[in-house]
Amino acid sequence: MGSLQWLTRRISSPPIAVVYGNEMIRLMQTRGHASPSIQGAVEVSLDDIGGIEEALRMFKGKRCVVCLSTSDILVQHIRVGIDEDETSIRERLLQHDNRWGNAELRKLCVKTTNTSGVSKQELLCVGVDRLISQNINENIEGAGAEVVAITVPLYASIRAFDKLYRRDGDDKMTSMLIDMEGADSMVMIAHGANCVFAHRTELEQHGVKSEWTPETDSFPQVIPMPGAPSNEFDRREENEPRGLCGVYTTDSTIDTSFTGELERCLRHHNSLFPDRAVDRIIFTGTGANDAERCSAIAASVGIEGFIADPSAWIDGAAELAAGPAWTTAAGMCLRYSEVAA
Repeated sequence: MGSLQWLTRRISSPPIAVVYGNEMIRLMQTRGHASPSIQGAVEVSLDDIGGIEEALRMFKGKRCVVCLSTSDILVQHIRVGIDEDETSIRERLLQHDNRWGNAELRKLCVKTTNTSGVSKQELLCVGVDRLISQNINENIEGAGAEVVAITVPLYASIRAFDKLYRRDGDDKMTSMLIDMEGADSMVMIAHGANCVFAHRTELEQHGVKSEWTPETDSFPQVIPMPGAPSNEFDRREENEPRGLCGVYTTDSTIDTSFTGELERCLRHHNSLFPDRAVDRIIFTGTGANDAERCSAIAASVGIEGFIADPSAWIDGAAELAAGPAWTTAAGMCLRYSEVAA
């Protein structure tokens, strides 16, 4: 990198994270690298174009990194031959959903196999309707900003986890991240910071708690569910999940259809990686404000659960951007802080 480019990157304002939810847009910007602090954070209604323009004025610079809503993306696992091209892959995807025909396709090879001498690859495919990304780009630029990148919850949430919570040795940890935002939920499984599974599913609608009340005032790597005796993560075998027993008192908090989806996700992951059990569940998104509900979900599948709160890592964020709903925005700010120029 040339000295002029390096200097430009150092003096440019970090990009603004613009995260689209089901009903709201969350905008966030941080400053500083080693010890990040909040520059600004605000929520705007999805259809409030004037509000978006006004909100962008409170931040420094005009560069934005945009994350699309879970409801706006397609996710599908398929198993194809090693040499299959994008045309044949798209044809396979169209058998699942005709919306893949007009989608920008991103794919990740999760695992290669060789059965009876035939090599296959498991692909995690993500699609974004071109019209949706075009409209969002036009809306942001129409408000006076510049879109430097568009990403999706699948990548943004994993990167948020990587930047905020990853510690030495976490490459050996297997985590399930559940982004509970509105009616749609994104289920992701990561080996360390490498995503190997994703699935979008509907979440049963309960009364959503809009305010975040931290369960502990400690300074942990992730905030444990109530009653967790420690922050140590031992590999899960047949032991009961720690910190969840007794948190919920009735079966009304258990989403049976949702937990059934989680069980199917776990079986798919276990079929690909039989030697890696899921060690922990981390809940993010507005729905994760309901600690009792998250506890019931985690306990029902027998895995220890945690709720993310990125404000513990960002000075001054406790009043503006506390709680699991801000996890993706905070992770994007920290992850993309080096690509402002």
